[in-house]
Amino acid sequence: MSADLHLHSHFSDGTFSPEEIVRRASELGLRALSLTDHDTTDGWTEMQQCCARQGIRWIPGIELSTRHRGEEVHLLGYFLHPELDALKEKLRDFQKRRQDRVHRMVRRLTEHGIDWDADAVLSGIQCDAPGRPHVARALVAHGVVSHVSHAFRKFLREGKPGWVASEYPSTSEMIRAVHADHGMAVLAHPGLGVSNESVVDLASQGLDGLEVYHTAHKPSLVKKYLYFATKHRLVATGGSDCHGLISGGPRMGKTMLPEAGFELFAEALGNKEHGQSAVACVI
Repeated sequence: MSADLHLHSHFSDGTFSPEEIVRRASELGLRALSLTDHDTTDGWTEMQQCCARQGIRWIPGIELSTRHRGEEVHLLGYFLHPELDALKEKLRDFQKRRQDRVHRMVRRLTEHGIDWDADAVLSGIQCDAPGRPHVARALVAHGVVSHVSHAFRKFLREGKPGWVASEYPSTSEMIRAVHADHGMAVLAHPGLGVSNESVVDLASQGLDGLEVYHTAHKPSLVKKYLYFATKHRLVATGGSDCHGLISGGPRMGKTMLPEAGFELFAEALGNKEHGQSAVACVI
């Protein structure tokens, strides 16, 4: 049962609909999926229905933007209670900050001399949790740059004309919120800028899992994070982090959680449902 537990749709900064994601997953033979859009669960219902039609196991998920020890840390929450009692208000705050940030980026780029209708650009973003990729795609659509990666490099990185810093809650706070909604808290793609010290520190603060398998993790990093997961009693997860037709094309099928890893993940979820330690079965 190969699984992809890290996927993004057009409900955040991906380009695929949940239906497209599930269709592609079915063609690849994937048997379990989690939609982990940034700071929103808007795609859950559609994703669940599409998975049911294809006979694919669906796991509700989300990717939360947080900060720990001065580092930007992305936290994956899995198997959350659908009512989101603890996260609901926090997600509204997340989305408001995201919308404000994108508005400021577009206005700054307009002031920088970008020839576009700022209001039209903003109204064209049909998403409650927008981010820099939406602005990057608008720059491509208006012929300012030829590719999304060029937009980031020239306009949207720190120190560039469209850069606006983000405000994030603490990772430990969001781990507690995920747990309050009966979910499993997993550190996403640690190889993308999360220090070893932060991994160890967060493991001591209730982190349940570590995304070992990721498109950006070379074999040496996979080996390293498998060691971390074993040592600190964390569930090893994995996924492609597919955002659709951007960043070099679809990533689905390039990185998956192996069958044995998914069975451990599923058993850990079962343990949490029965009030046991999520990692009781792992070591």
